[in-house]
Amino acid sequence: MVDKLKFHELLDIDDISERNIALRRAFTGYTVPMDVTGNEASALTILLNLTYPRKRVDDLLDKRLAKQTLNTDAHLDASIDEVQWLHTHNLKYPDIRVSKQRLITASPLSHSHILSSANCISTLGWSHDSAKVNLAKLFSCHFNWQDRVCCLATLLSDPPKIWKEAFQALGMLVKDFMNLCGRIKASLPSYESPSRVDKYSIQVRLPYRDGYLAITPVVSHALQAEIQQAAMAKQCRYTNFEFTRPAAVSELSASLGGNVKALNYPPRIGNAVHGLSDSWLLKFQAGQTVLNQGALSQPRFKRALEGLLSNGFELALKQRRLHKVASMRQIRATLTEWLSPLLEWRLEVEENKNNVSELACIHGSFEYQFLTAQKENLVGLLNPMFSLLNTILSNSNTLQKYAFHQRLMRPLKCSLKWLLDNLSKESNAIDSDEDNQQRYLYLKGIRVFDAQALSNPYCAGLPSLTAVWGMVHNYQRRLNKRLGTQLRLTSFSWFIRQYSSVAGKKLPEYGMQGQKENQFRRAGIVDNKHCDLVFDLVVHIDGYEEDLDAIDNSTDAIKASFPATFAGGVMHPPEIGSVDEWCELYPSETSLYSKLRRLPASGKWVMPTRYQMDSLDGLLQLLKLNVALCPVMSGYLMLGPPESRKNSLEPLHCYAEPAIGVVECATAIDIRLQGMSNFFRRAFWMLDIKETSMLMKRI
Repeated sequence: MVDKLKFHELLDIDDISERNIALRRAFTGYTVPMDVTGNEASALTILLNLTYPRKRVDDLLDKRLAKQTLNTDAHLDASIDEVQWLHTHNLKYPDIRVSKQRLITASPLSHSHILSSANCISTLGWSHDSAKVNLAKLFSCHFNWQDRVCCLATLLSDPPKIWKEAFQALGMLVKDFMNLCGRIKASLPSYESPSRVDKYSIQVRLPYRDGYLAITPVVSHALQAEIQQAAMAKQCRYTNFEFTRPAAVSELSASLGGNVKALNYPPRIGNAVHGLSDSWLLKFQAGQTVLNQGALSQPRFKRALEGLLSNGFELALKQRRLHKVASMRQIRATLTEWLSPLLEWRLEVEENKNNVSELACIHGSFEYQFLTAQKENLVGLLNPMFSLLNTILSNSNTLQKYAFHQRLMRPLKCSLKWLLDNLSKESNAIDSDEDNQQRYLYLKGIRVFDAQALSNPYCAGLPSLTAVWGMVHNYQRRLNKRLGTQLRLTSFSWFIRQYSSVAGKKLPEYGMQGQKENQFRRAGIVDNKHCDLVFDLVVHIDGYEEDLDAIDNSTDAIKASFPATFAGGVMHPPEIGSVDEWCELYPSETSLYSKLRRLPASGKWVMPTRYQMDSLDGLLQLLKLNVALCPVMSGYLMLGPPESRKNSLEPLHCYAEPAIGVVECATAIDIRLQGMSNFFRRAFWMLDIKETSMLMKRI
């Protein structure tokens, strides 16, 4: 209701209880700020009455209670005291044990390929004593005034005349008003940072200059509030995090009843791997189709077809282009998924794992032609393949109207032709040349249990990219220590075979708790999201020739140096017998690629992208147009220069904001069709370390 009605319309609601509910929502962080221009006196009355518990206020527009509040020095002083706990970044999120600290700083530098508070309107949050959460609302609740999002704390630092008159109308003297403004201004500096790191604050070590830098990630109130607004408006997919003491976390958390929301875009990865070729043959002989018909029945395929049919009704040319590109991309991905069993079967035939004579029983069928055709003749199968697709669409109750549709004939045919063209250009040649200055380490079928799916406070789904990099860096340190070398594990490529969310909450381990740390007990439960996954990792290794020679002859050392943790979860090599060899070194790209091109179609490569975004709305629009995209933690943005702080793990410490990036979850077949050179040029991640940021990017 708040989103649909204007502020003056809320004031005109006759039912007092209904009006109170609407007005309370209007001044919460999870709704878009209301424009109170022209209604300053009413807004001030509401803010003053919000400082009391709900049960003590019958009507938020009660001027008598508002005047009484302004004339009650103890109550007003208590509200003013809470201004000193306003922040730009919440140090108490998600661990409320962090105390007596706040952070006020300018937004980090903006980057076109990531989302941070630099892309948001600057707003202030509050976190302190949970008993004083209502008192803080007077100066922390945000609203829109004269096209500016602000709260009374920021507004009264340089008070406009009209707000001075609003205070006077409620009985405040001019001298008292100026004293109020002076106290607020003194309690709200433009920059404030803790001189020590709280013992409950997380610290992460990252390379910096010639050593390491300790970083404490902190959540931005502005970006977190915008995500709550988008979630409440059903503009995104989200998940809830429950806090048992929400008022101790922040005023934003308290207004949500402890149900704080984060973007939730897990990768679309199935746990079932396509069957063997003999089962495909048996299916065909039993009169069943080998093709993956389920791909065509997915709602996103129908939406893509509808997107092409309705594309002409979009008003803006840029919108028409974006929707057309998104629809074509989805159609191409769906058709590739539809043909994936045949593509894998053909690859096995090409590699002589299946004797062509065994296919005699399906001679004359389209499947036989596709499996046995020479690469240069594959494009000749376009018409029968296109006819088969339209026949399947005709036999479907939900897709029948799209079969042989005049406006869909060309895009569908072009998508199939793109697939056949790329398949015909694919090379099977294996280059035996070796590069003596590099190696590729291929880790296959790695299992992880209870990894953190909440990559940063804003989004859940894929584990953090920086967690993968941290694991690789740990691997480098362990390997060099064991071998006495100076190898550099410079970049990695990540393929996820299986992914599943883990339900429930994890009990924290026992530790020494209490003010004097003399009580052996569990800490409070902090809600989190976890996942189990199986992945492959390709790691690029640089080094001197003698170091690379040393690693060539040290397979056992490579296995023994393998880390045991990843993203807070437990990591294991694959089960014995599940893969031939889980840890292999490759001196050349072509010999490695001959293995990677055979990865299962059910898995996904986590690929870098170059999409740009300038707001949360821009990010959500990208995610809506392309279902293969996922938001993920992609690094840190510095909130001020590194400095020496007490309790820091390293000589230099810095508070930093986690950044949201976008990755593309590409199927193994998509990567295979685009070729080897494209894979080694596009699929590898590295950590780009600068003075103001540490971000994952494409090499």
